[in-house]
Amino acid sequence: MRMIAVVFSLLALAATALAGQELWQVWQHPLPSVSGLRAAASSATPAGAEPQPPSPPRRWPALFGELRPPEPQPPKPPEPQAEPQPPAPRAPPLASLGFSLRGMVSDGASRWVIVAHPTGDQLFKVGDALTPDYTIARIDEEGLWAVTAPGAEPQLLGFAE
Repeated sequence: MRMIAVVFSLLALAATALAGQELWQVWQHPLPSVSGLRAAASSATPAGAEPQPPSPPRRWPALFGELRPPEPQPPKPPEPQAEPQPPAPRAPPLASLGFSLRGMVSDGASRWVIVAHPTGDQLFKVGDALTPDYTIARIDEEGLWAVTAPGAEPQLLGFAE
């Protein structure tokens, strides 16, 4: 294994030296300019033959495409004004949705409530979503207070009497 590594290292070193030598040769003897080629071509044309125009230098296509300035965009039409909508209907009271408060648990710092529903009992804390419309805002001795939106008036779901 080491012998293979030594052989490949020597091959890589030789290739690097050869590339360096070729680079040195190109650096010492740069390519003739286009005007020098024209002068040499005009002196080398035989008598009676028409001189040929030099071919233009070869232009390679851009590797990553041509740089183009951005096209001007037409101005955007103004946004249509939204028509005023009627207020959303109020959410139904919690008691009419089949919820009832079964119990409350507190550890001094936080409180949880047990809410009964025909689909089953669940345990909730402040911030949980009771339904997609209602979120629990606070829990106190009276019961569970739920709101439909931030800043809306909370509804109380109290204990059954």
